Amino acid sequence: MELLTLKIKPLSHFGTLPKGDTIFGQIVAYFFLNRDNTFENYLNEKPKLIVSDMMPYGYVYKPNLPLDCFKIDDEKEVDKKDMRKRKFISLENLQKGNLHLCEKVDFMDEFVTIKNSINRITFTTDGDDFAPYGVDEKVFFKELWMFILVEDSIKEKVLTVISQIGKYGFGKDGNLGKGNFDFEAVENSIKDIDTPYNMSISPTILKDKNIVNSWYEPFTRFGKYGLNNAHTNAFKKPTLMADSASVVVLKQSKQFFGNCINNGVVDKPSFLQGYSISIPFAIKDKSCLNIN
Repeated sequence: MELLTLKIKPLSHFGTLPKGDTIFGQIVAYFFLNRDNTFENYLNEKPKLIVSDMMPYGYVYKPNLPLDCFKIDDEKEVDKKDMRKRKFISLENLQKGNLHLCEKVDFMDEFVTIKNSINRITFTTDGDDFAPYGVDEKVFFKELWMFILVEDSIKEKVLTVISQIGKYGFGKDGNLGKGNFDFEAVENSIKDIDTPYNMSISPTILKDKNIVNSWYEPFTRFGKYGLNNAHTNAFKKPTLMADSASVVVLKQSKQFFGNCINNGVVDKPSFLQGYSISIPFAIKDKSCLNIN
């Protein structure tokens, strides 16, 4: 499988955070709409495609580790309040183990737009039914990047679909002009280093025999069906995952870790991306992990 790095230029507001499993789901949906069965047996075979979250260009998440791991060598203890505000770290500093160099990266604004339902017959709010509601808006004012791990045989198809998603819109209210972006392929910056410590860059199911230990925050994915499958019950089974920035110790070095499960209801099987691309990184002082 080939690891690609895509530089993303947002062209509009986003209604949905660009998480890797969400982007993966949209890519797969395009394949099925085009009557392409590439992912028909995704549950029962080695993954052909793994997609990361979109993150600020040049940066990745701060790894989800105990705060003592972020101390400078001569510090007695880390400023915990300050460190919790630092959400990102440059990819280079992460891989070298310079965890104390996490940064506060301002790349997105979130706000709420107030809207109201309209009666399509009278084209008014109908007085008694006046019920304004808020819609979350996300504005990315810096370039982003994402990584995809893909089989050579489908690489061009996947890149074409990602281009279509950027053109027609991603996520919630994509048909209203949200979630538009351009992208270009750039040189891969993830270095292959000899270390058992790896970080996830998308929500992951940590059901993997290659994982020895892990540190993570839980993340629940509430999936929904679309198109014809949404007529009777639109909701899939809630799935508990490990959020992006989870750290795992692997027995053997590998490009990815995690697993895929069927999160569909009885008569409507489904699947979600439970894998993550691995970012190997060094930990200079392993005593902060409190493991042997």
